[in-house]
Amino acid sequence: MEFIVASRDEIEQGIIVGTPPYVVVSITDPDKPQARIRERVGLRGVLHIEFHDAVPVDGEALPPHIVLMTREHAEEIWDFVARHQDQVGTIVVHCEQGMSRSPAVAAALAERLEGENDRFFLEYQPNEYIYDLMLSVASDGGPNAGARPA
Repeated sequence: MEFIVASRDEIEQGIIVGTPPYVVVSITDPDKPQARIRERVGLRGVLHIEFHDAVPVDGEALPPHIVLMTREHAEEIWDFVARHQDQVGTIVVHCEQGMSRSPAVAAALAERLEGENDRFFLEYQPNEYIYDLMLSVASDGGPNAGARPA
């Protein structure tokens, strides 16, 4: 399985596409419109999901407009991947900048599905909260959580 991380600009311009067949996990800020994913040969599905690139801070309340990633978001991602993983060779994950949220999600997916995620920590700055939450949901064995371990 190949994992590709992209920014919103790259995915909307069609610069980044996976090797067909592929799926896209599209992460956007809740106050922005969904990213425009171009329909290309081999695209098998798109999951649009919204949460901010934020981390909870113990004892401090976040501003009310900030939407953290939740267990439900992570379950949606794992369910989407589980539905498609046998039919695709590539999972493209994008967020607004392609530096924090999408590499965190891709790193968790790669760890569970392929057993290898080092490159995401070398090339990007994955949001540790998102990464840990994705792995926690996979370990808890929620509906299809973690898909099939390698």
